[in-house]
Amino acid sequence: MFHRTLALVSGALLGAALLTGPASATTDTTPPSAPVLLTVFEFQFLELMFSYSLSTDNVTPKADITYELYLDGVFESDIVPFIRPQFPNSSVAFAYADEPGPVTLTLLAVDAAGNRSALSNAITVTAVE
Repeated sequence: MFHRTLALVSGALLGAALLTGPASATTDTTPPSAPVLLTVFEFQFLELMFSYSLSTDNVTPKADITYELYLDGVFESDIVPFIRPQFPNSSVAFAYADEPGPVTLTLLAVDAAGNRSALSNAITVTAVE
């Protein structure tokens, strides 16, 4: 009988926790640090390869932070970092310019709660065909 009573009390507490959520839950409102563009290389056919430092966050692990790429201030794509063991604090990615000529790259980081960092530094390069 004692075990059944304990199970019912535990079940009632679990049910209350599911309905109301954890008592100590807080909302993450702190944005991650801004990424830093390290280098940008121009290739043929309007292809750009760039490296950047990974952002840090108070809650979200580095591997779970995503990035938004902007070319000339216009959103281009979301980026999931490729973290290599030998370079655990940076990543590389590729982008394509719309046409030959100067193009400015910037990034921002987005944590799991949707908080967005400040924009990274900007680097301008010349895309070639």
